[in-house]
Amino acid sequence: MPAVFQAKIRGLAGVLAIHLALSLVPACKSVPLSEGGPPPKLTLAQFTLLDWQRQVEYLESIGRFGRSGEDDKIIGAALSDDDSAVVAADLQLILKLERDEHLPAVLPLLKHDDAMIRWNALLVVEKMSSDARLITEVARLMNDKEWLVREAAYRTLRKYSSERKAKTYFYTVLLNLKERNSSVVAEIYRTLVWYDDEAAWPYVIKRSYHCKSASELILVMRELARTKTREAQVRLKTLTRSQSVIVRQEANELLNEYF
Repeated sequence: MPAVFQAKIRGLAGVLAIHLALSLVPACKSVPLSEGGPPPKLTLAQFTLLDWQRQVEYLESIGRFGRSGEDDKIIGAALSDDDSAVVAADLQLILKLERDEHLPAVLPLLKHDDAMIRWNALLVVEKMSSDARLITEVARLMNDKEWLVREAAYRTLRKYSSERKAKTYFYTVLLNLKERNSSVVAEIYRTLVWYDDEAAWPYVIKRSYHCKSASELILVMRELARTKTREAQVRLKTLTRSQSVIVRQEANELLNEYF
C-alpha cells in the first residue's frame, strides 16, 4: 500500500479515536442538589455561585427541611438577586416561614417590573403586615396591569380596619366595577360588602344589568340579597324570569332565604 494512503488511514483512525473518547465523556450538566433527602447546607458565598435553578432548589429545600447555618443570610440576599425566578422563590419561602424580619426588604418589590414578583411580595404583605401606612401602596395595586396583583390588592385592603371606617378608597373600589376579570370582580364585590356602605348598592344593582356572565350575576345577586333592601328584592324578583335556568333558581332561593 502506498505510503500516502497509509498516512491517510492513520489520520482517519486518530480522528475516530478522538470522537470515541469524547462520546464516552458524560455531558457537563448541573445536577440537582440532592436526591430525596436534605441537601448539604451552604454558605452564602457557595449559594451565590450556583446557577438560578440550583438556587431555587436550595430555597425550596429550606422550606421543606428547615433553616440552619447561613440560611437566614441566604434568604435575605436572594431578595436582591438578578434573576426573577430566584426572587419569586425567595418570597414564597418567606411567606411559608412567615419571616417578618424580611418585610422591609420585601416592600420595595411591590414596585418591581416583574408582575410575579409584585404578586408574591403582595402576598407576603397580605399575610404578615398590618401597617396601615401601606394602604396607599396597596390601593395603587388595585389598578395593576396583572390581574393576580389586582385580586390580591383587594383582599389585602380588607385587612385594614381603619380603611373600613375612613372609606378613603371606597369610591375607587366602586368605580372599578368596570373590571373585566371575573376573579377580580368577585374581590371587588367582597370589598364593597366589607365597607358596608349603602352608597354602593345602587351601583351594584346597575351592574346587575351589565354582568358579563351568569356566574358574575349570581355573585351580584347574593351581595344584593344580603342588603335586604326593597330595591334588591324587586331586582331579584325580575331575575326569577331570567332566560338562564341557574339565575332563575338562584333568584328564587335568595328571595326565600332573605325575604
